[in-house]
This record gives sequence, structure tokens and C-alpha cells, in this order.
Amino acid sequence: MIRSILSTLVLLVTLASASQLGLMTVKQPLYMHGSDSDPEIEITDVPVASSGSYPESFFAAIHTPFTPPTDGSWKEPENVNMTSLYGIRVSAELDSAGDVELWKITVDASKAKQPEGYPFTVAQVLDATVTCVKIMCPYKPEDERKVTIKVVQPKK
Repeated sequence: MIRSILSTLVLLVTLASASQLGLMTVKQPLYMHGSDSDPEIEITDVPVASSGSYPESFFAAIHTPFTPPTDGSWKEPENVNMTSLYGIRVSAELDSAGDVELWKITVDASKAKQPEGYPFTVAQVLDATVTCVKIMCPYKPEDERKVTIKVVQPKK
């Protein structure tokens, strides 16, 4: 009886710690489609809430849609994250070899398409996405962390 109660408590504590919600800031390539300004992708800090693990959820948040809050003057707010709109996906995998962390980050543009009316090519948005990944990789000595970034090009 006591053994089953202890097992249940251990399970509940494990579940509680695994689902802890946190707030983080990630870089996303944003463009205000339809604005009167020159077409330009801005790499901007965007707040994201997540209960996923680090670095997996951290880099995957680059492709989450982002609709900025508005003061009401923007009547039809929409997703302004170019990575999300073009269908590019970012994933990360954490591995370790002894004392060295290995981050394997994949930027997958194999299913990317340029939405109608947008001025940027898939290659430009892919470049902006890879730039976001590189900016988000904190510097550490190579004997502590190694980062590889794999880019999957769009299908022609």
C-alpha cells in the first residue's frame, strides 16, 4: 500500500516538473505585409510561452505564428512571422558526448512556398531564419558545446 502511494507521488512530482510553463524570448523574422514602408524583414525579439524542454522548444519557437498586439488601429491583425508563413520549420536535438553538449539544429525548407503577394523569395526567408538560429546560439567554448546547423533546401 505504502509502495503504491509513494509511486503515485513520485509520478505526480515528475509530471508536475515536466509541465512547468515558462516565458522566453526568441528571434523571429517579421514583416508587416501591406504597410507603406519599404519591404524589409526585421529580426525581432518575440515573447513565447512554452513548457517544452531546452533547447528543443527554444529553437522550434522560431516558426510559431506571431500576431502582434494592436492598439485597435490595425483592423485585421495577422501573422507576421515569415518563417511560419513560408512553411519553414526549425527543430533542435540535444545530445551529449561526455562533457560536451551537442546541439543539432535543422532548418527545414523542403515544403516552403512563397505566399501570394509577399515580396521575398523562399531563399531570402530561409536566410533570415538561419540568421535567427545563429543569433540565438549562445557562445560557449567548443569543449563545452558544439552546434551544427543543417539546412534542408526547398524542393524545386
